[in-house]
Amino acid sequence: MPQTGSLVVRVFTSKAQLPVSGATVIISAPDEDGRRKVFSIQTTDESGGTQPFQLDAPDQSLSESPGGAAPFYDYSLVVEHPEYYLATFEKLQVFPGVETVQNVPLVPLPQPSGDDITAEPVVVTPQPL
Repeated sequence: MPQTGSLVVRVFTSKAQLPVSGATVIISAPDEDGRRKVFSIQTTDESGGTQPFQLDAPDQSLSESPGGAAPFYDYSLVVEHPEYYLATFEKLQVFPGVETVQNVPLVPLPQPSGDDITAEPVVVTPQPL
């Protein structure tokens, strides 16, 4: 009988782990025909987290004896935000009946230097003296 586990994604930046809201989180896995099957697409909230993703997991009895099939299923994770580099994770393990939390540190994209910024000049109206 198929079972499920869950995956919660927590997205942050810097060593202080500042939350990143508005990041797109995509969970997928390869299908039998080699194509990618997308299970969920969510956007992180103001705390940088997602709602738990319920994902298929193998029967819990597989973890009771060594040497058998893996007691987890593998999933892929992509996290994107327009102000940060793309983050990808492969082979995330989801176990039956367990909530897995995956922390995702994002690295900010470089800010344009002063020479790269093109803006219209501000015209200051003359003040009467």
